[in-house]
Amino acid sequence: MLAWRTCARGSIRGSLVIATVLAGCAGSDFGMGLGSFGTGYVTTATAGEDTGGDTSGEGTSGGVDSGDAETGTGSASASASESGCEPSDELCDGEDNDCDGDVDEDAVDAGGACETGMSGVCAAGTQQCVDGELSCEPDMAGGAEQCNGEDDDCNGMIDDGNPGGGGACDTGMPGACGDGVSTCMAGSLECVQSVQSSAEQCNDIDDDCDGIVDDGDPGGGNACNTGMAGICAAGTQQCNGGALECVQNVGSGAELCNDGLDNDCDGSTDENCGGCAHDQCVDGAAMTDGCSPCVTAVCAIDSYCCTTAWDAICILEVATECGTFCTGSCSHTPCTTGSNLVSGCDPGGCVETVCLNDSYCCDTAWDDLCVGEVATYCGVTC
Repeated sequence: MLAWRTCARGSIRGSLVIATVLAGCAGSDFGMGLGSFGTGYVTTATAGEDTGGDTSGEGTSGGVDSGDAETGTGSASASASESGCEPSDELCDGEDNDCDGDVDEDAVDAGGACETGMSGVCAAGTQQCVDGELSCEPDMAGGAEQCNGEDDDCNGMIDDGNPGGGGACDTGMPGACGDGVSTCMAGSLECVQSVQSSAEQCNDIDDDCDGIVDDGDPGGGNACNTGMAGICAAGTQQCNGGALECVQNVGSGAELCNDGLDNDCDGSTDENCGGCAHDQCVDGAAMTDGCSPCVTAVCAIDSYCCTTAWDAICILEVATECGTFCTGSCSHTPCTTGSNLVSGCDPGGCVETVCLNDSYCCDTAWDDLCVGEVATYCGVTC
């Protein structure tokens, strides 16, 4: 309310205020009491003015109610109003919107989720007030790449560089396929085989990853020369122990007379046949005692061989009396260990007799036990 009033005691030369209280004027001068103006208003007067009135009275007689001045309502609003600031929600704009003396603190338009425009884990962000402007700052800073299906270093590529991988590992597969390298795939480390399966080779490796080394005699089967003499020269390539070797097709045996072959592979043909009716390692007609030193020794203990027939027993006795085991087509003599022998390969029938009692010797291998059984079942001490 504006009030311009001339008091009976003098004129007002005071300042114009929102509500003017003229000190010294009677309440009737305004037609209302001072209380009608409410509390919190201050009267200003120019120095030297006649304010008149009774300053010691109460109510409208003059002065300002001290109680209202000290605790007047809206004091903060009055302060903000006096400074020209109208309080509002604080915004991120470089201004003190809530008139508290601080700029951009707790801005209501900050704090929301946003997209930074960056890749990977750096993409998700929060609006933050920076220098009076909203800025979308990433919630998570980029770091070293890990094998987790995420773009940890925010370079636009997921799990790049095979993070955590590169070390040797075991795939759990057989043969050449067992060796692997730890590799990051689809967010987890897997053991990837270094070598793929291939055709089996003679190298003591399971190339085709079927669990069997050098199976199928890879590279073998071709004819070859063993480098030995006589019938022992012809051989066949076989894969043994990861390498190809020439294995003779026929083992050496006792020399047979008049067949034109070097049966005992000593480089001589039909040697020592003399006047004997046939070779001492071949059954047949009775031999003539004295036709050879060996026949003489055999017939000395077994006259049947020189009077009736030269049979399998006589041939076995060649081994005991002459120190020469007639091997026939056997791959080795029954007195030495080696591969399994074929039943009936020796003309004396010893191998057949042993295998009838111990099939392992003809099915699997001719071991020390088989050699010992030569004496047991054939009567020949090796």
